[in-house]
Amino acid sequence: MNTHLFEELEHLSVAERRSLGEALIVSAESEASASLITEAQRTELRSRLAHHRANPDEPGVSFSQLKAKLLSTPR
Repeated sequence: MNTHLFEELEHLSVAERRSLGEALIVSAESEASASLITEAQRTELRSRLAHHRANPDEPGVSFSQLKAKLLSTPR
């Protein structure tokens, strides 16, 4: 961590440091929960789910086949 920044943070009150810490946690959680798939991949998954629901008796693809296709889709 930047030494100057750390020194400035030490001068904050307990309430300010707590507020900053909570804001950092919320920010990190938000970033961590951000979508791990692209919009194109999400569209493909929704399309497949809709097709499956409309045709439940039709054979599908294995998870490994689906994963390979999704990973090959350009981001």
